[in-house]
Amino acid sequence: MEKVIKFKCWIEEDRERFYGPGPNELLKGILSLGSLSKAAGQMNMSYKKAWDIIQRLNNHCEQPLVVMKKGGQDGGGAEVTNHGLKVIEEYESLQKKINELVGKHHELTKILR
Repeated sequence: MEKVIKFKCWIEEDRERFYGPGPNELLKGILSLGSLSKAAGQMNMSYKKAWDIIQRLNNHCEQPLVVMKKGGQDGGGAEVTNHGLKVIEEYESLQKKINELVGKHHELTKILR
């Protein structure tokens, strides 16, 4: 059985997780689907939980990461802002660098056989 080193990165605010893999995946889902409801469903997450995550992100960031569009004849939706796109890009860049660094220490997995 192959051993692999894994590492997750998140950002904390006041000792609570603020941004990490889950919120990042939610933003990417909104980006691809144009809907908070669909993105939440894709993650098997309730709409309420997804809404709360987006509200927390928007309220604690200098600029909103997601803007909501009211429903109507054309339906509602959600849109990731340019600021949100930058957050996704920077988070994924950091995660990639961390994974590359962790991957360089594969010798540890050999020692643990």
